[in-house]
Amino acid sequence: MTLKNKTHDDMIKWVYNRKYQSVWTCCLGSNQSGKTDFNLFQMERIHSLGLGDGFGSNIPNLDTSRLDTPFDIDFIEDFETLKKTCQMLNPDPEKQGIKRYFFLADEMGDWAPKDMSWLNVKFIKELQQVRKYGLYMLACAIDRVDERILNEKHFHGYFVKSKADPTRAVYYDWMRYNRIQIHNIKRTSITFDTFYSASFFMEPPIKDAKTTILNPEHEMIIKYMDAGKTWDKTEYKRWQGKIAIDKVLDYHLRNCLHIIQEQPFDQQQPIEENVLVNPEDN
Repeated sequence: MTLKNKTHDDMIKWVYNRKYQSVWTCCLGSNQSGKTDFNLFQMERIHSLGLGDGFGSNIPNLDTSRLDTPFDIDFIEDFETLKKTCQMLNPDPEKQGIKRYFFLADEMGDWAPKDMSWLNVKFIKELQQVRKYGLYMLACAIDRVDERILNEKHFHGYFVKSKADPTRAVYYDWMRYNRIQIHNIKRTSITFDTFYSASFFMEPPIKDAKTTILNPEHEMIIKYMDAGKTWDKTEYKRWQGKIAIDKVLDYHLRNCLHIIQEQPFDQQQPIEENVLVNPEDN
């Protein structure tokens, strides 16, 4: 199938309307290239086409009231809530069929960064498990996202948004190994605050909680940092500091950090450029 002279709706159905597959895509691009706007536009069309049974995002205060048919977008900033929402939508997927929940995961490079890849294991492990509950993901990132997560094993493909021309993008399809040129992209009618901070956590964040020192070792390291990362300006000996650091690292390794191994970008198969989208929306 080619997409030449097709509309945006044809492209949306071609990418996301797949039986028995939980489709994940990511929109990449530089700052102010319109990545979030593009994903919100896709959510508009997904809703209009009736492809989604529920919608969520880690972007707060999304307003769809300007649309002809407004719809709710749940604000979710932690995995546990996302998982429960998908499970409520699909309490027994084998009997009722998979209902699709589309989640816009913004600023993925901030909460799944490649320079702290050990933080990402539990995210991808748990997110993979929730696929069976109909989770469809539309992610956004700049260039910090962990490539061991954003690859063809987990994602169906990725968009690259043009900063020079916000009406254009390219979709790299990892399922069919081709490249789609997309033109005449419209702005979204969903309004959002451009100064938001799109965080995402494994557990629901504790609201209005006071920062407390977990144990004496954490207190020692705080003093070490305040002293300019030197033990000489604290009341502790260097050997005491080394023990404290070892204990803190051990604590976080047991409670927060994990290890994954996935295929990097440089091992992906070659992509063939053979299709074109030049849509005229209704």
